Amino acid sequence: MLVKNKYSFFYYLFSCLFIIFIFYFLLLYKKEEEKASDLIVNKVMFKDLPGWNKTNIFKAKISLERSCNILSKKGFSETVHLSNIVIKTASYKNFCAKLKTISNNNALKQLLISSFYPVLIESSLQNTHFTGYIELELKGRLSPNFQEAPNAVPIFKRPKNLITIDLGPFKKEFKNHKITAILIKDKIIPVPSRKEIETENLYADSIIAYIDDPARAYFLHIQGSGIIKLANGKSLSVGFDGDNGKEYFSIGKLLIQEGIISKEKMSMQAIIKWMEDNSEAAITLRHKNERFIFFKERNIFEGPMGASGAIVTAMHTAAVDQKFLPYHIPLWAEIDNFYNNKTAQKHFNLFVSQDTGSAIKGPTRIDLFLGKGSVAENIAGKLNSKGKLWALIPK
Repeated sequence: MLVKNKYSFFYYLFSCLFIIFIFYFLLLYKKEEEKASDLIVNKVMFKDLPGWNKTNIFKAKISLERSCNILSKKGFSETVHLSNIVIKTASYKNFCAKLKTISNNNALKQLLISSFYPVLIESSLQNTHFTGYIELELKGRLSPNFQEAPNAVPIFKRPKNLITIDLGPFKKEFKNHKITAILIKDKIIPVPSRKEIETENLYADSIIAYIDDPARAYFLHIQGSGIIKLANGKSLSVGFDGDNGKEYFSIGKLLIQEGIISKEKMSMQAIIKWMEDNSEAAITLRHKNERFIFFKERNIFEGPMGASGAIVTAMHTAAVDQKFLPYHIPLWAEIDNFYNNKTAQKHFNLFVSQDTGSAIKGPTRIDLFLGKGSVAENIAGKLNSKGKLWALIPK
């Protein structure tokens, strides 16, 4: 028995070292990719922020307070970095202490002006690009009913043996790099792809609910959180609880490339309609995106939780690439084409970096949380806009 355990240990150790060896080369590639992003940061004045004077930002106080609650927890880093700027958490906390007394829009702006200075965020290799995500509303049921919903598909909770390995402790160059795997006895194996999970009846004992419309179920994976209106009249809230570690593949881009949906008409709604009209082809298309999301039930009275640990706030939370923009930084956004009431217009507002996403790559790639309901879904489905981005740095 001792010999068997000894060899099991060495097998496990060898597996870990092999994975680390592979990821070392991937990391070198990623480091070159990060250098190539060419993050450009230039200090400006608040008067240089377009829309600053006329925009009512008071509702962003909720988002700021939620980040302040995270910053106040023990163990939070004393400093974070944005490019070559060292941000002291203590300075942010001073702002948080004063934020409690703020009761109107003008007072909030004056506090931000006295506590922060703005910097323009740019990259020579990518335009500033805004999209939107929401808490999706869907119809579903706890048990399958193939008469009422013949095409219903399940969503799953996180498998018990799904593990995430943080490579940071092994080597400082691996900081912020993780791998996801399945641990079976002493073996670490890759997590199955979307196609394997959906076609091989994997994780049947981990089903949370069945979603009536496969197309909307797919977008639940994209959005990361949703409210399922059950056939019995009750509602079930679910949120992100891990993924299979596979790379995200944009089926929207493929539909544009193949001329199925034009770039001008591309939206979440357009993709859903095409999937519903082409059910067999849609299955093949969805399987091209190997990334698969696992969910957990959550309090229906609370909003979704961002990757930063803060509850996200409609119209005032941003998902960012944390390799470039740290969590909890206030951001000023100028969005060129923001569709509201079917009309595209400029939109300016304050957001806080509290979330991330697999498709959010680069310092100027931003995904805005827009809330829930038909209005938010319509805006998010069409939001695919250029613009400008500023970060507010604590003085």
